[in-house]
Amino acid sequence: MNETTFRIRPYSKRELARLYFPETVHADSAVANLRNQIRRIPDLVRELAEANYRTHDKVFTPKQVGILVRYLGEP
Repeated sequence: MNETTFRIRPYSKRELARLYFPETVHADSAVANLRNQIRRIPDLVRELAEANYRTHDKVFTPKQVGILVRYLGEP
């Protein structure tokens, strides 16, 4: 069995959303799903804001990806 390990690194919002929602047909829908997941967890929203995340950012930094993985698990 060939298992891949998720790496904490910079990810575009689309790339990370597609990893979390691979069954979603359109990338924009995957981004919307990720955005909705984030909004449902106030502590996640707060920590991302503290890590300088802004909703219009196109890329998640490694620190922001680490925060997302802590709350949402690995994609």
